[in-house]
Amino acid sequence: MSYIVPFQNIGLFETTFKHQINKNTGKIEDREFVFNKHFGRGVDDLPVETDRYRIIWMPGCPHSNKAVITARLLGLDNYISIGECGVLRDPRGWVFSEDIGEVDPVLKIHYLDDAYLKGNPDFTGRSTVPAIADVKTGAVVQNEAWDIPRYLVQDWREYYKENAPELYPENLRSEIDETVTFIKEKVNAYACGFARSQEQYDKGYVMFHSALDVLEELLGERRFLHGDYITLSDIHLYVALIRFYINYHLVFGVNKKRLQDYPNLWGYTKELFQTDGFYEFTKLDDIKKHYQLSPHMRAKLGNVYGLMGTGPDYRDLFSATDRKKLSSDPDNIYIIARSESLDAKLYEHKNAEDETAYIKKFIVTPIENVAKATFQTDLNRYAAVLKDSLINIDKRLGKSKYLLGDILTEADIYLYRTLLKLDYIYYHLYKLNAFKSFDYKNIARFTKEIALTRSDIKEEIIEEKKDAYLNRDDAFNPYHLVFGGPEE
Repeated sequence: MSYIVPFQNIGLFETTFKHQINKNTGKIEDREFVFNKHFGRGVDDLPVETDRYRIIWMPGCPHSNKAVITARLLGLDNYISIGECGVLRDPRGWVFSEDIGEVDPVLKIHYLDDAYLKGNPDFTGRSTVPAIADVKTGAVVQNEAWDIPRYLVQDWREYYKENAPELYPENLRSEIDETVTFIKEKVNAYACGFARSQEQYDKGYVMFHSALDVLEELLGERRFLHGDYITLSDIHLYVALIRFYINYHLVFGVNKKRLQDYPNLWGYTKELFQTDGFYEFTKLDDIKKHYQLSPHMRAKLGNVYGLMGTGPDYRDLFSATDRKKLSSDPDNIYIIARSESLDAKLYEHKNAEDETAYIKKFIVTPIENVAKATFQTDLNRYAAVLKDSLINIDKRLGKSKYLLGDILTEADIYLYRTLLKLDYIYYHLYKLNAFKSFDYKNIARFTKEIALTRSDIKEEIIEEKKDAYLNRDDAFNPYHLVFGGPEE
């Protein structure tokens, strides 16, 4: 169903934000977040449990973007599922328009508003994203948009992935908090985009561009906001800058300069865009469509015919940057968090038994979960877990011949067999086509090394491939075809 609707007058904008309009100043104030419990171990805290929660985001929303980027960087998407609303609201609110039947496959609701009402039957406000829902009850339990990334960082450490980044280092927390406040208050294109008078617009215009001038100077000396490594501050700034590039400059009137006209901010944004975690959750066309075709924004911007701008040219985002030169540690963009994970023992990789357990949990199990996936966000999340593990294994194999040194163990054979299945079978059957195992240089060397003495394993996998295709239910392979590749 399309939610692109006929043009409506400015009354729609006024109605949408009626609860946030300050009657004295006429400004649209920050919304109140009614679900504000924290995660923790206290009696009144939200319990920290795996598979208990679902983050609902909407790709156009900067706050949503911050939540899912943070979860992805930390590997928490292995334990917290992610649901996605469509980018255009209908009169009642956010709709799961991209899911089959327009129903969230986990919460079983059409409107996000229904999860808000389960959280508070007396709720009368505007349901917002991001929202974290309790899967057991279907109720929204947390929607503090600015703070959700920090809660994920602080309260979910025991579920961090291997080599997760330290996004909120203790020695920088006060500085990060100040920077996030600066971004919230000053890098605020909404002060112009939601202005209801020329005076409000003019003040917002000066404030926004003055803030960008400060950041442009700072990022001429530092690779990231706090030095050599990405922190929460960078996530907060990135989501604002990418929207300035796509929408704010055109439709919010913060048009003194384009993002491309700030050399340091432009290079900084491109580097983050090209980084895992940021890239997957930056849906450029969805961001553009949300701001330019949402009915209330069309009314505010006078977009009578529902037209979208012809730019920008996204290809520019993929060009190289030279920002490594600003870092004293140019080959790394994160501080690695101290391991406090429940899986810390597996991350030690000390013996073949633990190594095999690690492979089962972080490579085999995600593949099995992908095989069972019936909706897109589940496929994406488990593919991401698999990718994390392959990246870490590739790094380790850059330092040793096999997983545990120079001696081949059963763990190596188990990994080799799994990697062959990934390349020959799962790549196509399970739609795991973001990468092949041999795309990773050290893994490719490792598999060639084993293949020299164990050619029988590949022959077995090729036979398994035929069975995997031919034994599928007719609905999944109606003509009983067996794909031919790969050829290395």
